[in-house]
Amino acid sequence: MNLLDPILNLFRSDTEDFYYVKIERNEKCYCNSGKKYKSCHYPQHHKSSKRAVRKINSLTGEETFKVLSIKRIRKDHELFKATVIQE
Repeated sequence: MNLLDPILNLFRSDTEDFYYVKIERNEKCYCNSGKKYKSCHYPQHHKSSKRAVRKINSLTGEETFKVLSIKRIRKDHELFKATVIQE
């Protein structure tokens, strides 16, 4: 446990207004290339221990894409949801 964790937790709100969803290998790539993620950016991200995720605002539903390290994903696992229901 880091010594700064208790201090940082004071500034972190318990009710986050966003959540993350991992982009799965067989989904279309976030760069709009038309390729699947596994054929486009996934090999590069896999080598550098990173994954592309959607950051979704809970209030507005607005999506942004981020590339996070696996270490960060494990640390912030409570901010992740399994999947997004697409209509």
